Amino acid sequence: MREKKGVKPLDLKDHSDTVGSMMNRRVAIQTALTIATGLAILPRHLRSANGPSVSLTRMQVTADQEALLAEVVDALIPATATPGAKALNVHLFVLKMLDDCHSEKDQRLFIAGLDQVDQFARERQGKGFMTGDETERVALLEGMTQKQAGPPELGEFYRLMRSRTIQGYRESEYVMTEVMPHRMIPDPYDGYYPAKNYEEAL
Repeated sequence: MREKKGVKPLDLKDHSDTVGSMMNRRVAIQTALTIATGLAILPRHLRSANGPSVSLTRMQVTADQEALLAEVVDALIPATATPGAKALNVHLFVLKMLDDCHSEKDQRLFIAGLDQVDQFARERQGKGFMTGDETERVALLEGMTQKQAGPPELGEFYRLMRSRTIQGYRESEYVMTEVMPHRMIPDPYDGYYPAKNYEEAL
């Protein structure tokens, strides 16, 4: 077979180093992606076992503290004809808002107050908060609003918890779609709408 002038046949031996380096880079990239995926998944499993179910960057919260907070917010907004705060994961909203939007002072007071909830319940009712029934839990929440009822951290915890719980519940997907559906575009203006119908609706 005659070779064309000016064209040199490809010799794979001359390019073995280049091919090998390309393969090495490809393997390195695949390995890096595998490791990155593993690092992204691993903290989620660790949080579910030892920490909160939501990712926090500035607050240290244990799984037990999260569980207690879930019961506290559910006592504030219990399930009736509509789901309670716990069922809508409002406690996770509370933690996320405190972690993202509050000062370190608020965060310290919140955690300190949360840690005193059980002690407050034992002093008032002789048992922990989570072992009480709905009536007993509501009574404990009412007691937290009294300035002389407990340490100041407990009152600050209740204030922060109540504010963010109400916000989280009202802005939850369930409330915004089932209870008070949000309309992106309001109804068109009807200049002939009877005024008495509007008064009756009020």
